[in-house]
Amino acid sequence: MQYVVDGKTVSLTQKDYVTQGGEGKIFQRGKVAYKIYDDATKMIPVGKIQELSALDSPNIVRPKSVIYSKNNNIITGFTMDWVGADNYALCKLFTNTFQNANGIKNDHIIELVENIKNTIISPIHEKDCLMVDGNEFNYLVRPDFVTPLFIDVNSYKTRSFPPTAIMPSIRDWKNPTDFTQSSDWFSFAIISFQLFIGIHPFKGKHKDYKKNDFQQRIIDSVSVFNSKVRLPPTTRDFNLIPSDYKDWYYRLFEKGERIFPPKMPGALRQIQVQTIVVTSTDNFEIQELKEFDNDIIYHNETITKTKESLYIGSVDYKVSNDVEALFTPFLNEPVLCKIENGEIQLKSTTNMKIQQINIACTDKMIINNVLFLKNRGKLIELQFSDSGQIVPSIHQVWNIEEKSSKLFANMVVQSVLGKTYIGIPRPEYKKSSFIMKEIPELDKKQIVDAKHDSHVCMFITHEAGIYNRIIVVFSLDYSSYVVREINDVDYMPLNFVVLGSGVCISIREDDIVEIFNASHPEKIKEIKDPKINSSMRLCKRGMVVRFFQGNKLFTIRLKK
Repeated sequence: MQYVVDGKTVSLTQKDYVTQGGEGKIFQRGKVAYKIYDDATKMIPVGKIQELSALDSPNIVRPKSVIYSKNNNIITGFTMDWVGADNYALCKLFTNTFQNANGIKNDHIIELVENIKNTIISPIHEKDCLMVDGNEFNYLVRPDFVTPLFIDVNSYKTRSFPPTAIMPSIRDWKNPTDFTQSSDWFSFAIISFQLFIGIHPFKGKHKDYKKNDFQQRIIDSVSVFNSKVRLPPTTRDFNLIPSDYKDWYYRLFEKGERIFPPKMPGALRQIQVQTIVVTSTDNFEIQELKEFDNDIIYHNETITKTKESLYIGSVDYKVSNDVEALFTPFLNEPVLCKIENGEIQLKSTTNMKIQQINIACTDKMIINNVLFLKNRGKLIELQFSDSGQIVPSIHQVWNIEEKSSKLFANMVVQSVLGKTYIGIPRPEYKKSSFIMKEIPELDKKQIVDAKHDSHVCMFITHEAGIYNRIIVVFSLDYSSYVVREINDVDYMPLNFVVLGSGVCISIREDDIVEIFNASHPEKIKEIKDPKINSSMRLCKRGMVVRFFQGNKLFTIRLKK
């Protein structure tokens, strides 16, 4: 496809393709991103691009040059600065799971919130613009977790042009059509509150309102500060909110006032240390196994990772958040791995020497004790020999899309000009395989989270302000699949395991456990149990289901 930008011809191909947005496709070459509209009539006016040029802050990704079609000279899109592929959607930071896994502290959140606020003040409001649709998907966060990037700027209100979108969850339903600086601050209050606490300020359960009836609760000023609202166990301590912000949130959400945010965050109050007590329920037998030094990030067959340590058996290692471990195939020697300066770094935990291997990579995942690396348009499988010394070697290499592919838990998700494919590595000692399947049900959906485990894939997607959970269950040979979709769910990390028997156990939401066998995915057993909640992160060892909560590890099984 050929286009004209600033008088020069630019050819964009699948190699340059990054993602499909709600209005069109994003391509990237060098330091420039290209947005090509699916429908050229929806292209923003050139005059609006000129007015948006006043937003000259480096963290505002605004439209720059107009893109014309090569053949008929129709305006079909615009360019932007390319900000890199290693940024995170803001909603990721709402969850405890992501914050713990990435070492995000409350100081990071305070600085991030302040940086968002200051950018809204200057230049956005000072240049007579309004965000209007300041939802969590119109921000990215740099890997330092304190620098926000403002995206989808083309929907802003400028001096001469109206806004073009607003997500219901951040709209001020007391004044639904009145877009002012005050309405921008209301939207900012909602997303910043979620960064501190992990829950939308008008969610939680209230006996007088239906689930997700945040619109009426905003009108009625019935927020999470209301004593009749029951909060999920994943909600973080309200004392993590600086005092001046906490007072501001209370006046906005519970008193219905519409005031600007405080100039300073304020002091922090004492954080309450929670004691985790988990007991068996009417449906499940639960037994505590072990208590660790800090909150658990993940647990598998032989490894437990906490905020500060990595436990291999009974031995613990003080490691950074990005370090993971696997074992050599014969002597079972532990190997620590991390990505540093764009290359994989390997370290032995014993006296056995390890040979380094120079492989550039941008991401990694471990599946069944096998290390996979993403290197541009390649997925590389490493294997280890351990006779005399540990020697890593490239076992197999598969082609994946360089810019549109992303590694999730045990799988690759990529897009080919808007068509979604998932890649499932199946490691074997002699010859591994890599299954690539097109999943049309995921086309044009923004995938927030994804996980594969033994023929079961689950996805959290976002579309038009709504989070959905999509469950894809494959046949034994992965030749066919069935799909089930659960609409309008609360955003939380996927929480399921699949045992060797094919039984899938999932904590779907607070107090609901779902069980089915991958060979009969239509036969679903749903167990409602008020003592089960989404803070219980499922894991497994062999045929035994486990979960961790806080710094404690438990076993759980269904009572007969």
